[in-house]
Amino acid sequence: MLLILAGAPGVAAERAVSEINVAPPQRSPSLVDRQAARFAPGSDQWSTEKLSQLASDQLKKLTARFEQPGKLDRNALAPLLTDSFQCSTLRPEALRQVRADATITVRQWQAESNDESTMRHRGAEGMIDALRHLAAFGTPGGVLHVKVKVTGISTDIDGFETSVLFEAAGHLEQHGWQQTATWTCRWKPPGPASDGRPKLDSILLTRYAQAEIRAPGGRLFVDCTKSVLGGNPSYERQVLTGINHWVPRIVDSGMSLFGYHGIAIGDANGDGIDDLYACDAGGLPNRLYLQANDGTARDASAAMGVDFLDSSRSALFIDLDNDGDQDLVIAMLRLVLFLENDANRGFRPRYRHAFDNARSMCAADFEGDGLLDVYVCAYEPQDDTGLLPTPVPYHDANNGGANVLLRNSGGFAFTDVTARAGLNVNNQRFSFAAAWEDYDRDGDMDLYVANDFGRNNLYRNDAGRFTDVAAPAGVEDTASGMSVSWGDVNRDGQADLYVGNMYSAAGNRVTYQPRFASQQSGPAALVASLQRMARGNTLYLATGDGTFSDVSDTAAVTMGRWAWSSLLTDWNNDGWLDVVVANGFITNEDTGDL
Repeated sequence: MLLILAGAPGVAAERAVSEINVAPPQRSPSLVDRQAARFAPGSDQWSTEKLSQLASDQLKKLTARFEQPGKLDRNALAPLLTDSFQCSTLRPEALRQVRADATITVRQWQAESNDESTMRHRGAEGMIDALRHLAAFGTPGGVLHVKVKVTGISTDIDGFETSVLFEAAGHLEQHGWQQTATWTCRWKPPGPASDGRPKLDSILLTRYAQAEIRAPGGRLFVDCTKSVLGGNPSYERQVLTGINHWVPRIVDSGMSLFGYHGIAIGDANGDGIDDLYACDAGGLPNRLYLQANDGTARDASAAMGVDFLDSSRSALFIDLDNDGDQDLVIAMLRLVLFLENDANRGFRPRYRHAFDNARSMCAADFEGDGLLDVYVCAYEPQDDTGLLPTPVPYHDANNGGANVLLRNSGGFAFTDVTARAGLNVNNQRFSFAAAWEDYDRDGDMDLYVANDFGRNNLYRNDAGRFTDVAAPAGVEDTASGMSVSWGDVNRDGQADLYVGNMYSAAGNRVTYQPRFASQQSGPAALVASLQRMARGNTLYLATGDGTFSDVSDTAAVTMGRWAWSSLLTDWNNDGWLDVVVANGFITNEDTGDL
């Protein structure tokens, strides 16, 4: 899934997409256990997770009916509801417009702004009325998709309460729409003759936002992969073929369920048009697609000498020798390979740096000598087992791989200057991504590193010598760091920072439970740290004094799901940076993907 959050004036105040992570009231663990036993007796100590699953199952039955408003009827809904069920309006009328242009109009509502959250719908008929009114925002006859996610839970002796994220989207030929809301749902235990499922006693709307999209197909972006690459045999044979096909056919190739294989965009043949280089798993050739004037692209991998079969994780198109064309760097399973662009006719290997488990790379002239240098993220430590090591400790791991800074000495010669430059400090942290930026505006490039399982690094560059200042700058962002992007979000002339992490609904539920806190042997800050890991993505605004302010919640940018990659970019050319998040986990037949 690709998630786009639109930037707008006053980004900290205007919430185009709303999400709440509310800590449930702190109650006695014994109440949790007693309440769960009334629904699903068992020995699982995380009984609230049982309740969450039961509630989720019931909500999915409800939203399945919402996807087909014509099939909403009392007989279908009554088994899900208590006799005393009541519900607030689920689509308020008094919406505040926060964005409007030729393509998108966004309106939103918050419970504290008016009294439309009062319980005005009663019983099954009231639920039907509320759902039909909610569905009426979309155009009849359009495709409708609905998702619900339980993001928080609390219990008491009479039942339990869940916070729920509701998302709906639909489209027609020239029109699309999206709804995002948060509900507080109250649940009651089932009666003696029931199926053991909880019943909804009330739904209270707490936040609501809706977007109207005017575009062909009702979508902001259209998948044009086939029209660009479809003329190549490799498109059907390799691009469209999933991992389930290749795993039984290619042995010991470094092929992974995670799909660590990146791409690079650059002008490989000097015709002024960007081309695409796609890395792949071992045994499958990397592909170079050269773009034509009509927008199609032809496979020139073999002709240009870059159809390597080695497991490749990432690549860069950069001019390493300052001759005006784009050279190519590829991070492979066992080495980093530097290739020279031979007058736009192809590439030839010039230098290789032995390096196990290279992941992503980024380039900058860190010492101002006019030559681009390359920073390589390692993630795992070097070993021969091929197994992912256990991060220790999980929330602040320091047993990951060691990243490397390769200094460009000219003539395609590179030197490992990691220790000499001071980048060996805090350098065992399961690094996924890094990005250069002169955030302190002193004329040299600084470096931010996003790390999985714990703290990130901000290395300030002082004349070629780096110091990790993430802690005093306030940007350690203890979480599951997977991506990083710099940009001036609020247009104050300073570089701000967006970090992609993993949003975990289960983590948001469990880490706020009293039992979770009681089982932690460390300081209270440990619980807060683990809650932070589940929160999701982070937006830091530069304050101007070398520190940053975390505005993630007010800017509504935390819930990016499993955010493998993120980018600050002005995709609609309105002068404000937006956020694009590529997320998900499994691109196969797994309906439980995040």
